[in-house]
Amino acid sequence: MTEYTFKSNFTTKIDFRQAKTPRTNNLTIVYLHGLYSDCWGRKPESIANWCQEQGFNFFRYELAGHGSDSPRYEEVDFNIWKEQLLEVLDKIVKTDVVLMGSSLGGWLSLIGAINRPKQVKGVIGLAAAPDFTLDLEKYIFTPEQTKTLYEVGRLEFPMKDFTYVFTKKMFETAKENRLLDKPLPITCPVHLIQGQKDANILPDKALKIAQCLTSDEVVIKLLKDGNHRLGTDVDIAEILNTLESLLSRLLK
Repeated sequence: MTEYTFKSNFTTKIDFRQAKTPRTNNLTIVYLHGLYSDCWGRKPESIANWCQEQGFNFFRYELAGHGSDSPRYEEVDFNIWKEQLLEVLDKIVKTDVVLMGSSLGGWLSLIGAINRPKQVKGVIGLAAAPDFTLDLEKYIFTPEQTKTLYEVGRLEFPMKDFTYVFTKKMFETAKENRLLDKPLPITCPVHLIQGQKDANILPDKALKIAQCLTSDEVVIKLLKDGNHRLGTDVDIAEILNTLESLLSRLLK
């Protein structure tokens, strides 16, 4: 891995494993992690190893404000994450890509497919969470919490074993990038993997995404025992099966 400074002046770690096989080196699998997560855990590592074994390019990177850049988390907004992804596609990877996004990364993957339709050949959403900020405001936050978020500019939101920090600018810029209130002009294959025991994203989120997509090639996999992390042996096996299936389709 190495450090890379983006145009937004955020510096994070990246890992670009380039294949040496002529058949596959014009296609890169790009992994995007979730909020308060990272791209170095068991799930992305399993995907990276599979790509290396199969001879596919693999790219992963830390979202601004995460991992090595976590001290700057409250400086980040959604548009910075969006522009970071587009810079990865335009300036670093450059090849055709399959975007694999977990939670927030799934939201960004869909945005990447909309903004770079010729380059993005497929999307795999892992508990993809487009518009999760809207869900929080509508269904989770109390009126007092919403007031704190917008008047103070930040909200500490305690969960069972972790406290999230949300910022006003994150929510305002996320609003600019909402997806599920309109048809999504994505025509490439999209595979959505969702755990039925996910306490963060309900299974009907995957159905809502599918309804909005214009693509005719949409597959939804519901994993009965899967949670939001999708990190068990069974979960990872299904993720790799999905990746193999999609790549086989693309390389016909």
